[in-house]
Amino acid sequence: MTNKFITFILFIYLIPLQVLADYPSTSIGVIDINKILSEADAAIMASEQIEKIALEIESEIKESDEAIIKEQNLLIESQSIMAPDAFEAKRIDYENKVQKYNNERQSKLIKIDELIATSRGDILIALKPILEEVANKNGITVLLEKSSVMLNADKMDITSEVLKKLNKDMPKLKVSRD
Repeated sequence: MTNKFITFILFIYLIPLQVLADYPSTSIGVIDINKILSEADAAIMASEQIEKIALEIESEIKESDEAIIKEQNLLIESQSIMAPDAFEAKRIDYENKVQKYNNERQSKLIKIDELIATSRGDILIALKPILEEVANKNGITVLLEKSSVMLNADKMDITSEVLKKLNKDMPKLKVSRD
């Protein structure tokens, strides 16, 4: 064998070893965020509170709907006995009320979505240090969301461990409409 050939063989084998020495060993874990967001004690509590708030909002909207319909019926009944100018002023006033009502109604419905997003965000904020702790404890360097993984070994899934820790660290979550 020639020196060039030996040098080439050493080059092929030593370069990959040098490159690999720069990379940390990789251990992959899997977490089911959807399960945590639906089964965590704080998430369940938040969901119950949001449902109660949604029912209150629905009741308020129903009452307002009835009031708007009643006012519309009164306006229609008064059309035949009112002067055209007076009726036109009442109609414009009614249309302004309807526009204001629709805006308020939309705001109330958006508020429900905001409460859901805020409670999920609060849980995710509390979850981050727990994920870091569990990953470090188990030597995990890469953590993947279960929904993006087609197949994994059961022992790679740290969802149950994280859920237990989250329930201990964050057993409650207060949701407020204000």
